[in-house]
Formats: sequence, C-alpha cells, structure tokens
Amino acid sequence: MATLNTRKLQRPFFTGNSSEENAQVLADPNPIYKLMYLDIGSVGATARDILAFGKANWSNYVPDENDWDNGKIPAPFKVLPVLTVTSPSSGKEVIISESIPVEHFLAKRFGLLGNNEWEEYIIKAFYNNIHHFRERTFTRMTGALWGTKKEGLEFHLKEAIPNFITNHEFHLKANGSNGHYLGDKLSLADIHLVNLMDHFLTLPVAEDVMAQFKKSELITKVRERVEANPEIAAWRA
Repeated sequence: MATLNTRKLQRPFFTGNSSEENAQVLADPNPIYKLMYLDIGSVGATARDILAFGKANWSNYVPDENDWDNGKIPAPFKVLPVLTVTSPSSGKEVIISESIPVEHFLAKRFGLLGNNEWEEYIIKAFYNNIHHFRERTFTRMTGALWGTKKEGLEFHLKEAIPNFITNHEFHLKANGSNGHYLGDKLSLADIHLVNLMDHFLTLPVAEDVMAQFKKSELITKVRERVEANPEIAAWRA
C-alpha cells in the first residue's frame, strides 16, 4: 500500500453532480472505468481481476510515484486504490475510493455476488474473512516493526495460517469441494482468496507461507478455477 504522506492531495467525493446524477453514472450500462493504483498487486489486485473478468471498458492507471508522493494526484483519503466511473452518454464521472467499496461495487456489477441477497451475504462473509486475514498479516507480519516481525511470522506459520486454511477448507468442502465457495461459478470470494495467496508470494518468506497453502487440495482447486477463467488468465499473462 502506498505510504501516507501529509503532502498528498485530498479531493472530495462531491464533484458538482447531484446525487441522482451520480446514481445514473453508476447505473450506466456501458461505463468507462479507470482504476488507479501503484504497479504492485496488494489492495489493487482483486479489482483488476474483476474488471478483466467482466470484460469491462477499463484502463489500469499507474501514477508516477514521484507525482503521487509529492501530492500531485488527489484521492479522497490520500491513499489508493481509486476507481473512476465515467458515463459516456453524459460525460459525468463518479469516484469510488477504498478497496472494499471498489471491489463490492465491481463484484455486484459483474455478477460475482451470487443470485440473491442470501448468496450475496455468504460471499461477502467469506470475502470479509479473507480480507481481514490479509490485513492482519500486514500489521503483524508484512509491515511489523523489526522487533516484532520474527514473533509475528512464527505466530502466522504455526497458528494463524493453519487455522485459516482449516476454516476455509471446512466451507469449501461444504460446497462440494468443487473449487468454489458458493455454487459452481466464480465469486468475489474465490478471486479474493487467490489474491491473498498472490500477496504472500511477494514476501521474503513466501516459500514458508505458501508451502502450507499448497498442501491444501481444496484451496489449490480454487486457484485453478480462478486462473482457468480466460479473461483473468489473459490479464494475468
């Protein structure tokens, strides 16, 4: 995640459009998307996969890091990712900030939140557990102070990761061990799990962490299902 810097430029969500006009932009059947994030995976990766999956008209905008660090690129909370949604018919745009709202919006738009309210809740529950597990690795292992990083790594390898895998295997098995969290098609949870593992692959301790995930046939099958999607595969190639 990009580091917080008081020099960074903040922008409001309000752009002069009315609430109704903003809603019309988000309801446009053929919008143009621009996802702004740094040239890394992290909290921008799931949104990129969803945009690829949905065959969206989108661009992957990677800002110049010097411009970003020197406050030349505005963002609502001075952090990325930021998604811009533009209506070609009106020319109006809406800004969506923060990875969770961005991913939920895109997942709903492209049919990755199930077929009804109950399915949406279940998918979001899995997603939320995956998301917060990744955030805990940021604070306790990835971005921890050097004095506590060794302790955090030991905790994750011996307790947190095995418990996470066991919990998710339970639910994947309950869905038929078919490589999906719900039903027999891709969901936001499936894609987010793969991006959690991709995050771990970027760490210096990737081999130790991923050895545990690779032992899980059920979790490996989720990766296979996600990477078998032709649009996601083409984007990741």
